[in-house]
Amino acid sequence: MASVPPRIGVFICTCDEALDKKVRIDELIAHAASLDSVEYAGLIDFFSSDGIESFKKVVSEYNLNRVVIAPHIENDEAIVKAASESGIAPHMIEYANIREQAACVHNADDAAEKSKLLIAMAAAKIRASQISGTSGVKVNQETCSGCGICIATCRYNAINLVEEGKHRTAIVNKDLCEQCGACVAACPSGSLNMDGFSNEALISEIDECTSGLLDSKEPFPRILVFACSWCSYPAANAAGNRKMEIDPSCCIIKTPCSARVDPEWIMRALSRGADGILVLGGKEKHCHYRGGNVRTNNRIQLLSKVLESLGYDKRRIKVDWVNPDEPERFTEIISSFVKDVKSVGINPERDIPLEERPTCASR
Repeated sequence: MASVPPRIGVFICTCDEALDKKVRIDELIAHAASLDSVEYAGLIDFFSSDGIESFKKVVSEYNLNRVVIAPHIENDEAIVKAASESGIAPHMIEYANIREQAACVHNADDAAEKSKLLIAMAAAKIRASQISGTSGVKVNQETCSGCGICIATCRYNAINLVEEGKHRTAIVNKDLCEQCGACVAACPSGSLNMDGFSNEALISEIDECTSGLLDSKEPFPRILVFACSWCSYPAANAAGNRKMEIDPSCCIIKTPCSARVDPEWIMRALSRGADGILVLGGKEKHCHYRGGNVRTNNRIQLLSKVLESLGYDKRRIKVDWVNPDEPERFTEIISSFVKDVKSVGINPERDIPLEERPTCASR
């Protein structure tokens, strides 16, 4: 399918009056409107009688093909249905959770700045996503080497190798694939990808979160938290609902499973100035994807040794486990990791003369 230029709409719901006091709505809308490929940014009340119809009207009027909703709305099924009726695929809807991850857990100034960053990250992610006619994990058969690592990684027996002339390539059974993304992260040739959490989309989100860090020592620390959608991400939202204070230095990036976190993402974030990387999955025997947390732990342990050999303090990267009903544990893990990163100090890549920086293709 031919690439379609992104036309993004940012919709900030007015259903929560507390948001305006904490995130400075007018500034937030102006910031959203200034982002690349954003054609519309404005307020909407999805809970009003005509909120959904107003949404569909704006999508049509501005010819939008991607939308960012802030914050996450409880009746999102109605939004997904309205977007679908307007020609927008489900993986072209992104949420910037400015309530539970900003307004509820930070003071006013920090909440306002974090909300801008969350919307910018969501817009970057959706901007880099590709519109396709199919869903799930895909294989680029031209670059697939047929190594079989994806088959060894998949616990659902959803991948097989087939002979294409003299070339052996992987194919994915869509009916068996659970879309955890473990195989995508494990693919050494980068031939596997997936809608919603594609390599391009997640890298764009990482880049937005780390933008400008190499040129400044502030803000310090800047910490990326990869949180799985079934366990640690709900725990983060539960902490927000309880208004538990969380250090504003942490930016949460949602993944389907902790096993979707590609070691290259961590290397990229560190090379761009991130001071710490925290990967959170569900506890043992609680992983939604049959032990994805085990794969995650093995990868991170190996990566830690590599990073240490490159001169990074191993305390800059950590993997831990939290279940969705443990918001207290989530905040404890965050606080402990932030304390550790602060004790280690600023990423040595940051604020050094350009001519002294090591060459890195990821920048």
